[in-house]
Amino acid sequence: MDKVLNNNLYISIIIPVYNVQDTLLKCLNSIFEQQYNGAFEVIAVDDFSSDNSLKILKEYQEKESRLQIIEHKLNKKLSKARLSGMQVANGEYIMHVDSDDFLLPNTLNTLHEKCKESNADIVVFNYVREDNHGELFKESLISFESISSDRLKVQNYFFSTCWNKIIKRELLDDLIYGKSGINMSEDLIYATEILLKGKSIHLIPDTFYVYRSNDDSLTMTISPKHFIAQQENILKQLKLIIVRYKPSTQLVDNMLKYWEKHLFLFIAKTLFIKKQKLILNPRLFDILNQFDEMTDKRLKNISLSISHKYYSISMVFLKVGFLPALRILLLSFRYTFKKNINN
Repeated sequence: MDKVLNNNLYISIIIPVYNVQDTLLKCLNSIFEQQYNGAFEVIAVDDFSSDNSLKILKEYQEKESRLQIIEHKLNKKLSKARLSGMQVANGEYIMHVDSDDFLLPNTLNTLHEKCKESNADIVVFNYVREDNHGELFKESLISFESISSDRLKVQNYFFSTCWNKIIKRELLDDLIYGKSGINMSEDLIYATEILLKGKSIHLIPDTFYVYRSNDDSLTMTISPKHFIAQQENILKQLKLIIVRYKPSTQLVDNMLKYWEKHLFLFIAKTLFIKKQKLILNPRLFDILNQFDEMTDKRLKNISLSISHKYYSISMVFLKVGFLPALRILLLSFRYTFKKNINN
């Protein structure tokens, strides 16, 4: 990313695109229809889509010169798609928008003002979730505006996503993130690394972003074997981040707690919804043992979750919450009922 910044370009927005023909237009419109007084660019990275996503991008580009398109000639996964966009971005600040999500009005103007006001390395904002029926649910936690350099204090606002923050471009040089292609949990790598690189974090309670959730995604298209391989890759990159940036023990512990939540969710979904057995490769435990914060008790909880499905749902209840555990159980009953009816 060693290039001279274009002083006339303030914000770069990066959109990874893969088979999202049904949602892409709404995403693009939400950005280009912003009543924004400054300059910005949008970099859409098509990760070798097999639907009409690339065609939609090219047709949109004909009427919107601020849209730049990068075409991957093979599928490189989400983390590499984001990195491709970051490597050509010219903006002083960079933000990510997923192609099935969208921005709320006045997002760019307000973010521009906040970035100028504080000159913070990172500005973090609130977001809402849109369900299958178009209902919006606030899920983020920032309740008042503050600026801090205390990473532990702001850590809870970082782990969940790449897209609830806008970041100074200089922080994105020489990242460990993106050097390996990952589709799931890649946000944990990105968020952890920029948190450790940033020196000032500006939290604002404004809501700017809508992400779309799909209950049917709990059925999971990814195979357990592929999921575990991805987790091994994620943990290896997190270990590299720890070695490079030397975070506090508490920060690493919190990071692993976040990672565990997703692991317990996947185990429970696999056992209850897909009704498949799950075998963790011993390599995963070998990698986990490299983390001083991964105690015997935590490793035992993982092992017992794999062996006993009701233990797995109890860990979801304890580590993630009551509603996610209940949702898994309800979906399990629903799919079992449908299967019995069809038979």
